[in-house]
Amino acid sequence: LIIKALKFSLIILLVLCTSSIIGQNEKKSYVSTAINYISDAVFMGRKDSIAAPYLYPSIAYRHKSGFYGKGSFSYLTQPDESRIDLYLFTAGFNFKKNKLSGDFSATKYFFNKDSYNVISEVTADISASLSYDFKILNLTVNASNYLSNNENSDLFLSSEISHDFLTSNNKFQISPTAGIYLGSQNFYEAYYINSRIRDRKNNDFGNTTETIIEVVIEESESFNLMAVEVSLPMWYSKNSITVSFLPVLVFPQHEASILNDETVVKEELENVFYWMVGLSYRFK
Repeated sequence: LIIKALKFSLIILLVLCTSSIIGQNEKKSYVSTAINYISDAVFMGRKDSIAAPYLYPSIAYRHKSGFYGKGSFSYLTQPDESRIDLYLFTAGFNFKKNKLSGDFSATKYFFNKDSYNVISEVTADISASLSYDFKILNLTVNASNYLSNNENSDLFLSSEISHDFLTSNNKFQISPTAGIYLGSQNFYEAYYINSRIRDRKNNDFGNTTETIIEVVIEESESFNLMAVEVSLPMWYSKNSITVSFLPVLVFPQHEASILNDETVVKEELENVFYWMVGLSYRFK
């Protein structure tokens, strides 16, 4: 029943996005480039025991109608693991009508076979979001469907509230944000089976050996509260350049029960802090 309700919510989001095309603000089309750094790959409060810091350049084209496309790759900067770990491509549409704004997008992921990113078994996602400015606060609702290599999918639903503080010249903004994130854990089970339980020790010839153990996460199909998150996004813009910084504190929820060789182990989740910094340029 919950899954059906969430699928219905996703359909409603898509319909609202589509129906708002006529309210799209007139803007000039443009190309932008960016380079960002993230201190660790964290998703729904989950992460690998080894940090996965990424440096990721990107390029995007946004048409004045609201349609856009973006491509990027993520370079893993962890010592002894340096490599391009991920390519991704996104196509989408966004709109803004009065105080309502929204976005619909589809993304394709291409992970390196040795990736230990917690979503390394994800192949694609379809996402939609709606935001409304109530002046006192902004309310955002997101719905996403993530597809994995094991042919299972995960549905995620999140809600965020924030408030914008801007300087008088509108060049600097800071937006304290709090959010809750709900979803299933098929992606996490696939990651455990194909990445986390691997034996990454090198043999005498410098090759990597792998020992795969049968693992089942009992909650993989269940829809639960995954994480509570607080963040402090901020950015400074001048002319065509924008500098951004995002510190994030995540409180993961609902520890997984992992069935490993007929032994049930309760996962121990810890609060996570990570941060992102970025620099972007918009070509006029």
